[in-house]
Amino acid sequence: MPDVVESPYLHILFHGFSRIEKHVPPVFARKQWKQAQTSVCLSFSDPIHLHTQDSCCGWFLLGEEEFVPHMYGLRTSLLEDHALKGTVWHGLSSGGYAALKHCMRAGGDDLAFVVSPHNDPTVLPQWEREAEPFSHLSAMAAPETMTDILADWAAPGSGRSLYALLSEQDSYFALEHLRPIMRGLSGSQGVRAVMLRDGRGHGFIKDADYDSQLHEAIRGWEEYRAHISQTVRTDK
Repeated sequence: MPDVVESPYLHILFHGFSRIEKHVPPVFARKQWKQAQTSVCLSFSDPIHLHTQDSCCGWFLLGEEEFVPHMYGLRTSLLEDHALKGTVWHGLSSGGYAALKHCMRAGGDDLAFVVSPHNDPTVLPQWEREAEPFSHLSAMAAPETMTDILADWAAPGSGRSLYALLSEQDSYFALEHLRPIMRGLSGSQGVRAVMLRDGRGHGFIKDADYDSQLHEAIRGWEEYRAHISQTVRTDK
């Protein structure tokens, strides 16, 4: 929380692939965009890191019954305390899965700004190595397919938005994960995907690109929310 809050939004950040032995929680691969120093931010580390150093992803499924209500409560209190206009959910890879999921579940007219999000965690090799061994724990939530989570995306009056980024050489995630998500949201407004011509692979986004694309995502989100708000007032 900066001494002077200039950004009108709360930014919630979920890490993706992260070697816990190289970090102290909370860990996140992307906190370098220019507005970070003037924004209220929440960075979450997957609770599974409290139990093992062998899991490097961030699906945020362990302890969900305790973890999620606390996260949503923090979101609500920070929005109210700082009179913020909305929440931007950030996430990279598996963190993008978590960000998009909670943008949907939190129930606000929020923005999911995600990089190469997973659609189905169970199809990834990391799932078998780093999550499946903990599936027997009572606190481990079952994985869900993102296309199922997003089934109610276009609920009447919803002003939430999705802005997804992919690096140029991230073809696997483009075809196997983002494509089904975009097809599932076909016809929905407030949804955009951008492939960067950056010559990079999975998750390697330049700071300048992250900053400029976030600016564009917020601009489009603001316009879309204003349109939805005007539509609702007109209907009334």
